Amino acid sequence: MASESARNDFLVDLLALQQDGKQAISAPTNWTTEEPLLEVSTEIDDIVNELGTSILLGGNRIKPARWHFFIGSPGNGKSAAMGKLCRYLLRERGCQIKDEQGCPIQELESTAVPYALDVYEGDNKYVSARIVQDASVVRNPFSPDIDPASELISTLREAWDKGISLIICTNRGVLEKAHRDNHTNGEVNKETWFRILASVVKSTPTVDGKLKGEREFRGRKTVFPRVKITYSHLDNRSLLLGKDIFDRLIQKAVDPGHWKACSECSAEDLCPFKGNRDWLHSSSGREKFLAILRRAEAFSGQIIVFREALALISLILAGCPRDYGNDHPCTWVQGKAESGDVFSLALRRIYMSLFASFAPFGLEPTPSIRKKQIDAFRRLEEEIPNNGQEFKAILGRVIRDQPPSTDVGTTRLLGEEGILAQMDPCRESLPSSFYDIWDGNYRLIQENDNPLLTTIERRCAEAWAFLEQAMESIHDHAVFEAHWALRRWSSNFLLHLGALIEGRTAWAKELDEFLQLLEVAVKSPDSRTIEEKRSLRELDERLEALLDTGNDGRQELGSVQLSEAVTLLGRWVRDKLKPRTVASEQPGSLALSIEFEGGERATLGAPMFLWLSRRARGKLDPRCFPPELLAGAIDARIRAAAKGKYAFEDNDVELVIASGRDEVFRLVRLDGDVDVRHE
Repeated sequence: MASESARNDFLVDLLALQQDGKQAISAPTNWTTEEPLLEVSTEIDDIVNELGTSILLGGNRIKPARWHFFIGSPGNGKSAAMGKLCRYLLRERGCQIKDEQGCPIQELESTAVPYALDVYEGDNKYVSARIVQDASVVRNPFSPDIDPASELISTLREAWDKGISLIICTNRGVLEKAHRDNHTNGEVNKETWFRILASVVKSTPTVDGKLKGEREFRGRKTVFPRVKITYSHLDNRSLLLGKDIFDRLIQKAVDPGHWKACSECSAEDLCPFKGNRDWLHSSSGREKFLAILRRAEAFSGQIIVFREALALISLILAGCPRDYGNDHPCTWVQGKAESGDVFSLALRRIYMSLFASFAPFGLEPTPSIRKKQIDAFRRLEEEIPNNGQEFKAILGRVIRDQPPSTDVGTTRLLGEEGILAQMDPCRESLPSSFYDIWDGNYRLIQENDNPLLTTIERRCAEAWAFLEQAMESIHDHAVFEAHWALRRWSSNFLLHLGALIEGRTAWAKELDEFLQLLEVAVKSPDSRTIEEKRSLRELDERLEALLDTGNDGRQELGSVQLSEAVTLLGRWVRDKLKPRTVASEQPGSLALSIEFEGGERATLGAPMFLWLSRRARGKLDPRCFPPELLAGAIDARIRAAAKGKYAFEDNDVELVIASGRDEVFRLVRLDGDVDVRHE
């Protein structure tokens, strides 16, 4: 068992950040007692710092109140920002913060999740500000008519009548439903506070913004005379793209001060968490890791939110709490090291956590295939000679013991069908030189002096080498099964090890190009290099070629398929309906936009870009292109054609119409007349 002196309690603190941990969701009950374990400054901090002053009256009866809307999906830092705001109000401004029943925030029960918190300045008996830290929560969860949107309407009305400051944290759906349910209600839709809601709902999802002008409160005894309205959209706020927030979170977690206790542990060289810490402390190792996560964001089209980022860091550096019960993570590591259970430790290495955490002991995740693997290992176990009892015991644990948990949370990223599994480098053909280094010779792994490798990898390679040698004593057909089972097993570890060291994923080249294009598109044309301009032009040409391809796979330049029976052709189409790749209208977006004349737009995400790139570089039949990826661009082009009034052009416009009876008619505009030809 691990001694007290060998325990690193920072690992226990990290476990609280996992999705079922007590710090996974920032809530009022821990805002005043616990500082965030991993806290780094972000743009939200600037907003919160400013709100800390602007929502308070401060004795100035003529200053405006402040209404601010934090809009975003769960896990992107809204509640954590409110925690920081409340700590500031309590500690720096001497405010009282109570729930709606008057209970101070410091005295709330551990399970309490109040709908709203009221801020009192000093000893004031009246409220200056109200904070709704999660508008998807309702005041009475047992009510038969639960509706967060109705609660929001009531909150806006009450805050307006009192003339107080208001902070709302919610997802866009609650705002939109509140607006949708009431915009035709004559008793509501004329109210100033409802028009504020309508303006926020209609606002372009930018990082932050404000409504023009200030609104006058009309009540007799309002706290503030008027109100200023601002909002922040958080869903496009990446921690990775153009930011170093994720990087700084990691560096805070791997700071040497948190890992001093590990130097006293006898199992340090076999600890996957200490090895993972050293990996992420290495600038090259950390950069490859972050590069893969950037690709994951682009590939999925969805940012990795704070909650996911913290849970991922926690898993890599502290493992899965399901493995420990009431034990300490260090106790688990020490026990596995003493018993020689090297493959349980190996499963918690960073490369397996990313790409194969769902594979028990690193074996096949599909139960039926894994059973064949284990059956082959049983036959191999019988042939292990007496001088190999250590390796026989290792194999026996894999055959019969319970593996570490494969349910490690962050399923969207790490699940068997998750983003990183879809980007597994083994899904593509890797260079032969890569296989030679990482999957060709176990001795090369044992002798590899790369500092990112640990004793764990060398012990695993030693075991695989011995087991492969033991197969030579098998003289029947079972040797083939054993060889297959062993190589599939070792490859699952070693290929993922090499992939992370080299920063490989499926579609790595295309995804990196897409990420570069995202950066190029937001630049002004004058600031782009000639290479950057060329890359956008080439993308436009690829897209135009694909859009000009008919359902039969044949290409006709300058064509728009208006319907199954009608195709629009001609020089007018080529000149007026060229696609142009531009930045998305949403700052921080993980997609580009395709723009046509008239301002019609469609989204160009990473999946479409991957297909375009593969078609441009290979011999992919255009009919293989998933039609749903092009649907948005096709519709936008058709809308642009309608706006362009092609029907009123005198020249350079043709319509090809299929009658459905094996007849085709071509209508050509010539100096205002129509030439009809039967083909």
